[in-house]
Amino acid sequence: MNPIFKETQSFNKWWHYLLISSPFILFIILMILTQTGVIETKSGEKEPLTFLISIITAFVFMVWFIAMRLTTTIDETGITAHFFGIPFCKKYINWNDIQSIQVVEYSPLFDYGGWGVRWSFNGWCYNVSGKIGIKIIQKNGKPFLIGTQQAEETKKIIAHYFNH
Repeated sequence: MNPIFKETQSFNKWWHYLLISSPFILFIILMILTQTGVIETKSGEKEPLTFLISIITAFVFMVWFIAMRLTTTIDETGITAHFFGIPFCKKYINWNDIQSIQVVEYSPLFDYGGWGVRWSFNGWCYNVSGKIGIKIIQKNGKPFLIGTQQAEETKKIIAHYFNH
């Protein structure tokens, strides 16, 4: 029986929630100040519909961010990385298409410009947090990095399937 590795990660650090809730809180404060007359609009009118639309938009964005997930699956056919919540962010790489693969330490901020679905001169990167990733160089020369929180388990499954 061939082993399967599956890891699901989400944005769950305290600073993720602070970052994502900041616009929501700012919208609420600004709209309350507008509705109470502390801040006046150009027209001088109170605009409850604008307030409601702003709150709903910020809330939907916050829920979307919280629902995002990075799922990595490694099995006998290859590696799949799927960033649920972001359209078209699913990548499958067959073992036959991999030139080299290793678990590496990297800097999300300096190497890829941050977290999430990123592109830089180092190639594409799907990550959520941390600084450990699966660095794949495809036979076509294109690099791809997938963040992981389970370095040892990842190394074992890669050693099981990748024989180069």
